[in-house]
Amino acid sequence: MMMGNGEHAMAEARRYIFVPLGSAGDVNPLLWLAGLARGAGHDVVCITHAGVEDLPKMAGFRTVGVGAAEDADRVIRNPDLWHPDRAFELLAGQLPLWARVMVPAIRDEVVPGRTVLVAGGLAFGARIVAEADRVPLVTVQLQPSVFMGVDDAPILRSGLGWLKRAPLWMRRVFFGLVHWRVDQLMAGPVNAMRRSFGLQKPIRGVMRDWWMSPDRVLAMFPEWFAPLHGDWPAQAVLTRFPLYDLGDARPVGKELEAFLGAGEPPVLVTPGSANVHAREFLAEAVEGCRRIGRRALLATGHAGQVPGRLPAGSAHFEYAPFGQVFGLCAAVVHHGGRGTCSQGLSAGVPQLLMPMAHDQPDNAWRLERLGVEAQLRPGRFRAAAVGEALRRLIGSADVAAACQRLKGLVARQMAPEEVARLLEIG
Repeated sequence: MMMGNGEHAMAEARRYIFVPLGSAGDVNPLLWLAGLARGAGHDVVCITHAGVEDLPKMAGFRTVGVGAAEDADRVIRNPDLWHPDRAFELLAGQLPLWARVMVPAIRDEVVPGRTVLVAGGLAFGARIVAEADRVPLVTVQLQPSVFMGVDDAPILRSGLGWLKRAPLWMRRVFFGLVHWRVDQLMAGPVNAMRRSFGLQKPIRGVMRDWWMSPDRVLAMFPEWFAPLHGDWPAQAVLTRFPLYDLGDARPVGKELEAFLGAGEPPVLVTPGSANVHAREFLAEAVEGCRRIGRRALLATGHAGQVPGRLPAGSAHFEYAPFGQVFGLCAAVVHHGGRGTCSQGLSAGVPQLLMPMAHDQPDNAWRLERLGVEAQLRPGRFRAAAVGEALRRLIGSADVAAACQRLKGLVARQMAPEEVARLLEIG
């Protein structure tokens, strides 16, 4: 998957500073891009929050961890992280704090005239360094919903699908209010931080304009998943799903391999790498699988939320490389994170989603439109409904055909070499 030296050469050797922020699903795509830069002979360093610095280290990158792992853990332990209304407010209070500690670390790694920053959209520290020190920046956006344009009207929470069909004026009013609320929460702290780094002119539209690099924005999904719209930034470029999950560093273990080969294809159940509040989700999913005679493969690094007694034939594993395992499963039950969705599309496997917050409702809508998914809101995610939904998905010839068609489209995505060329800025 990672490009080797000589496969593609950029104009000159530079230092590429990658700044991911978030859970494994947010970090892994940046690691995939970092592999492209490293394969082209560049000097690569990853600057991450201490809570996830093990991921780039595992992938073999020189890594600078900033902040305290306990800070990230406090956010993860807060159940508001998965609340449809309170999740953003929780993150809005943290992002400026994380940015403040990242700016000095990023600046320490900048080689004047030879550096390119590549950062996730939420890595505000990278945006400030780019703005204050005039360092070229590529912003990486992983999901269509973050563009919050009125042409495509992303579904920001379950139940708002009607916005897709609403008149244009109504969509403009709605997203105008969304951006007003974002600025109400974030513009003050962000501008105060910018002033501390010498940027005196205040900004508005924190998550409408400012967080997008004026140099280049990489949208990490293909055109058939979400086409480019006229009200998206002019510097945005559609690319592909990265599909990197550290599988080269953490392959399928012997116990998992034995489980997969011990019976019919299981249903893989995962709540996402950062979810520690999934006890009920996992229990209902396992019981739903039992009711239809399917084995459940639970994949979560937080073993404390796994049901105490699993049905015969089911098992829990702390890690499963999705790129290698999904294709061996009958279906995947998950939260609707974009990375998990794209791995399911790549494997050609039906998906059952319980979207809660963030990008999840919009991702669920897109998979449903593509014909490979069913979804149950948290209040309806009960064993009987889970079992029935899985029975329909697994037994549907139409779903199977759609899965195979989309698997073929993923296999014909933009070549890594083309993505690597898009990193050439400045």
